[in-house]
Amino acid sequence: MVASIQPKVAIVEDDEILAFMLDETCKSAGCNVVGRAANAADAIKLLRDAPPDFLILDFALDGDHDGLELLEAVKRSSPDMFTILVTGWDINDIAARLDGIQPDRILRKPVMPHVLTNLIETSFAARQDRRDPGELETVTRH
Repeated sequence: MVASIQPKVAIVEDDEILAFMLDETCKSAGCNVVGRAANAADAIKLLRDAPPDFLILDFALDGDHDGLELLEAVKRSSPDMFTILVTGWDINDIAARLDGIQPDRILRKPVMPHVLTNLIETSFAARQDRRDPGELETVTRH
């Protein structure tokens, strides 16, 4: 990642192998992985202790709450957090449940590392551009 500020990423995935792969992909892209959780309860603690810029979460989590329930709670409490829902389910099968709350992006499993890296890089750059409009004014003024 070219940006001088590292995007902070949290990963919520109950499949340990996929969680490791997502973690390594994010680190290779220059991200700061603030932590991983395998269920919604642990994810809430993680997000409270280390709020990330990006949340990568699995649709079908083990435990009392699934990824969509966690996503809904995150969107209510942190609407600016960029959320990436990963799923092996057919999007058409879960579309009715997605009606009320929308992740920023959905990626189908298996998640290809270059797709995730590109998504984080372009989304983080766009967020940074929105946060610092004064820099453009400085460059364009004469």
